Amino acid sequence: MAQHFLLTAAARTLSLKAIFRMSDDEAHETFTAIRFADNGGEVFCPRCQCTAIYTYAARRIWKCKACSHQFSVTSGTIFASRKLAIRDYLAATAIFVNAVSSDIRNPSRGDTENPASSATVTPRRMPVRVLP
Repeated sequence: MAQHFLLTAAARTLSLKAIFRMSDDEAHETFTAIRFADNGGEVFCPRCQCTAIYTYAARRIWKCKACSHQFSVTSGTIFASRKLAIRDYLAATAIFVNAVSSDIRNPSRGDTENPASSATVTPRRMPVRVLP
């Protein structure tokens, strides 16, 4: 019998362990690659879709050469005007995407690199639930 795709190793490309070991620069590069995946990870203007951009060295923002729009990796997303580190939002995204069950409060697998049998036992051993 074939294994469900979410239980295979191919589905676990972004683990929490790997995210929390990333530096801020690595987390920003990973978030940028995910955010602009439609263009192969290449940054483009969210307003006019132009790929000709300037990169600011002092801050992690870009400016479009065509329309002069300044934008960041979180512009136009639910993470715009964020207060947390990008690594935290990347971890939250990984928990949400890697959750096999539809209940986000109890992701049974995906955030660890353990086999499926230990993923079903581990939540029972946790004394405190993180989310209500």
